[in-house]
Amino acid sequence: MNTTQRTLIKNHLKQKLAELIQRTESRDTVVETCADDNEYASRISEQKINLALHMRERSLIHETEETLGRVDHYNFGVCSECEKTIGIPRIKAHPTTHLCVSCQELLEEEEGQLAWVG
Repeated sequence: MNTTQRTLIKNHLKQKLAELIQRTESRDTVVETCADDNEYASRISEQKINLALHMRERSLIHETEETLGRVDHYNFGVCSECEKTIGIPRIKAHPTTHLCVSCQELLEEEEGQLAWVG
């Protein structure tokens, strides 16, 4: 991976991080006063969804920050399992990845098999 590609990926990650932070900070997770029980139940449901989205976004923020820290290291773009180079198209599509396509497929197959057993 060359310097230009690393810079493009880094800029993309910074933009994504800013968007995630803005979205997370603007998400409403407070239930205000309600006119009746139905409205209250509806607001509680909305709050649960917003809280789940907030938690997912916080996880993505952490992943993105971690990836930004790795972009300049020699092993960025190298699979953490097999140590082969991760293809540029995969990194462009999913810049926080640390697995090549083959290792990701193996992981998903194993998880699928565990779901059948458990």
